[in-house]
Amino acid sequence: MDNFSNETSKGCLILLVLIFGVIVSIIIGTYYHRKNNNAIEQDVELQKYNDSLKIEINNLDSIKNAKVIEVKTLDNDSTIKLFYKLIK
Repeated sequence: MDNFSNETSKGCLILLVLIFGVIVSIIIGTYYHRKNNNAIEQDVELQKYNDSLKIEINNLDSIKNAKVIEVKTLDNDSTIKLFYKLIK
């Protein structure tokens, strides 16, 4: 009987160690999976931010180009009016 309880104790101990190992492996795997997925999401967010900045720059460039054309077509009276607008 003593031999049976000793082997049962060893079996339970081995089973507990294996269960502990599986749980630790799952936790580590989940951590690295989340870590890698967050990096991808951050890259996507960064790309969206960069795209929105490019759109804003393009809009500003088109506004600037329109103003340059507008200034090129001014006569002397309009130039004085524009000068006073800029001073305000």
